[in-house]
Amino acid sequence: MSVDPDNYVGIPFLMGVRDCLGLTRRYYAEAFGINITDYARPVDWESPVIDLIRACYEREGFEMVTKWREKDLRPGDLLCMSIGEGNANHLAIYLGGGEILHHLAGRRSSREPYRDFWRTLTCYVLRHPDVPDLRPVYPDTTIEELLRARYAR
Repeated sequence: MSVDPDNYVGIPFLMGVRDCLGLTRRYYAEAFGINITDYARPVDWESPVIDLIRACYEREGFEMVTKWREKDLRPGDLLCMSIGEGNANHLAIYLGGGEILHHLAGRRSSREPYRDFWRTLTCYVLRHPDVPDLRPVYPDTTIEELLRARYAR
């Protein structure tokens, strides 16, 4: 990923423009070349009757990951959270390393740890197939191989 997440931090909130969807749209376009539709946010968008995220994610090419664990999250996964409602009404981008990037109503956008508070609010995870798996790849080396290499001299 060639974008610096810190470039998305500290943006003032403006509903319908600079909010969690606006941040997600900008980040996905700049980091992955994925253009997400700028959906209208109705005044009662938090209503338990309207589930905008669930209604729109498939047409944007996302796939739902319903059974997930934090250790399986990938940088670029979209965390769909429910804040004060039954349906998901907030988006956060998982950055990897236990951090998220998001934009809460009435606040500046922020980068912060994906702590227990946010985990309990996460309803489901969305993953776009065009986002590469950016998790670090560690060498597949056994302790025996390490010892053999160390003492082979």
